Amino acid sequence: MNPYLRSARSATIAALLQHERLSRSELAEITGVSPASITEVSQNFLQQGLLVELLLPQTGKRGRPSVQLRLQSSHSYFVGISISEVATLMVVTDLQGHILARQTIPFCKTPAEVTAAVRKNYTTLLRDAAIPRSRVRGVGIAVAGIVNSDLGICRYSAALNWRDVPISELIGTALKLPAWVDNDANAAAVGEKFFGRARDYLNFTSIILGRSIGSAHYMHGMLYRGHDGGAGEIGHITIDPKGALCHCGRNGCLETIAGGFALRAAAKACGLSINGMRDLEVLAVQGNTEASRLLRTAGATLGAGIAYLVHINNPQCILFTDMEGFENGVFRTAIRQTIENNILPRFLGSTQILFMDAEPGFLPRSAASIAAFEYLTSL
Repeated sequence: MNPYLRSARSATIAALLQHERLSRSELAEITGVSPASITEVSQNFLQQGLLVELLLPQTGKRGRPSVQLRLQSSHSYFVGISISEVATLMVVTDLQGHILARQTIPFCKTPAEVTAAVRKNYTTLLRDAAIPRSRVRGVGIAVAGIVNSDLGICRYSAALNWRDVPISELIGTALKLPAWVDNDANAAAVGEKFFGRARDYLNFTSIILGRSIGSAHYMHGMLYRGHDGGAGEIGHITIDPKGALCHCGRNGCLETIAGGFALRAAAKACGLSINGMRDLEVLAVQGNTEASRLLRTAGATLGAGIAYLVHINNPQCILFTDMEGFENGVFRTAIRQTIENNILPRFLGSTQILFMDAEPGFLPRSAASIAAFEYLTSL
């Protein structure tokens, strides 16, 4: 294919993912692609069924209605799988990231067990979603750990006790689909860029508030992976060299103070009976000094780490996804205040700080976005 035409196709898809619906003239203006090429590309996509035309009547005017284009949600479907030490979650989404069906698989100890369970649940997933196998274009996989996305290998996951697992090949072969894998933080960032809050941002940082702390960064509209895929390991920044032992083998990592697992352990050590972070927040509001101290210390420690990132990367936005249920309490307040108190004044007005409670299916939906990205960029 003509390289210019391929570039025009990619630019058209990217613009429609960001803006959802655009006229041909708007596409040409936004992408910088010539109107003639936009016409050629859009016609080709319409014939494939990838795009659909929307007729908008001219209010108070005569003449033909204006025509806008948008991606056809039902053209392609994607499976998303999130593998954790608690359970494996599966979803199937359409081209716009809407979840059509989901399955929860109890924790599996080995990669072989995970693969077998995924294969077994795949048929049920498609039946529940009422979609044909022929429309499923690929599967995205998210795992907590260090991943070589190019090779499809989970290099190391302390949570799963995995080393050098070719999980992409295992699941792709089992489902007879193209498969891609990434760590959960990167998957969340891709999901935010394609299906979520970050469509308008070229430079942003995504932070996962979970049992551990994960982060990922978009720079100039592209996911930044670093030299060998390890960028974003904020959870393992050393905060206290004499602190608690982290599962990575070092002492005093950030997530030994601010991660959900660490906070649960600290609360138990203080004699606090909690089922989750919401319980700890409630105790703090009720005046429990130990609960308040734990949340403030954790939030301030994480906020200080994020302030360093703001100075280093200068993102447009910091997107927090709360997987633990802190809600708008002491922890989030401490994070925000510490960031604002520790960044240069010139960053205050230009750096947005956004928090969101994770919706059910957030991580497997994010995993599906990996497959959607790979499929769309190959067109």
